[in-house]
Amino acid sequence: MNHHAKKSEEGVALVTVLMIVAAMSVVAVTLSAAVMSATTRARTVDAASQADWLALASEEVGRALIEEMFTASEGRLSADMPGFAEPVRFPIEGGEITMRASDGGNCFNINRLGTAAARPDDGAIGVSGPNAPEDYESLLELAEVDDPNLTGLVYSAADWIDADQSPGLNGAENAYYASPGLQYRTPGLPMVDVSELRAVRYYTPDVMELLEPLVCALPGTDEPSFNINTLTGEQAPLLSLAFSGALSVEGARDLIFQRPVGGWPDVEAFLTEPAVQQISPELRRSDMLAVQSEYVRLDAAVDFAGTRRTVEIMYRRDGAQRIETIWRERKG
Repeated sequence: MNHHAKKSEEGVALVTVLMIVAAMSVVAVTLSAAVMSATTRARTVDAASQADWLALASEEVGRALIEEMFTASEGRLSADMPGFAEPVRFPIEGGEITMRASDGGNCFNINRLGTAAARPDDGAIGVSGPNAPEDYESLLELAEVDDPNLTGLVYSAADWIDADQSPGLNGAENAYYASPGLQYRTPGLPMVDVSELRAVRYYTPDVMELLEPLVCALPGTDEPSFNINTLTGEQAPLLSLAFSGALSVEGARDLIFQRPVGGWPDVEAFLTEPAVQQISPELRRSDMLAVQSEYVRLDAAVDFAGTRRTVEIMYRRDGAQRIETIWRERKG
């Protein structure tokens, strides 16, 4: 990249950051209205209850924040923009609300494992697309999951979701979970939260810790697109997966850490990186890469009068560019 092009990109990134900072005033107005409403409702209750109301109000504040982030960046979120790179703090009377966003779509959607797990006797490889089980097993390998039974990890998760009672290869259906010490059943439904994996056969705490930044439970079963401008170092195995493992995890991590200010303008520009160009075209799955984000996760913390409340909210930007809440969960 020549000096002029680099300066131009940095200038665009700076303008974007300034636009986002200016947009915070709009969010502050939303925050003021939400706080006023919450305070009015909670005027006769104690500080803990007021903090609860403010935690509820944070959903609307977060939506306004994310709308402004999308508007200011023209839909191209990046890891170095305010709200991603560092928390955004909103002062309120008696405390503050802190919010930090992350890309909720940079992950393997466990619900891709679908409704009919692959069977070794019928040659099926797809459960919601031809590559779902293979992709997941490859990701487990790239994440260096130390388990000799990776196939069991794949199909136990698939069996948890699918509606039948025929276990996949090394998988587990109700007959396994009915054993003494367990006594529960598979739901036969898509996962709502990836934490459900803790109840699935083979998913030990060590495995869950490795998968935490890599696996999620999103609505639907579509193959994801990873935003190359919001991937974190911990998510390097996902970028490696998009190159069929030909780009090493360490090489993927280097690319993420060396990302230009404001991110790459498009996937085509990313594909010109020397580390990528040396990879055979048939191993590049560029359809798994994007510079747009569909899901944004927000971690909000309310500190009010010595009381703290934390909330996690997942938003989705739909085709009409509206921001909708997918789920919200009180964390503390």
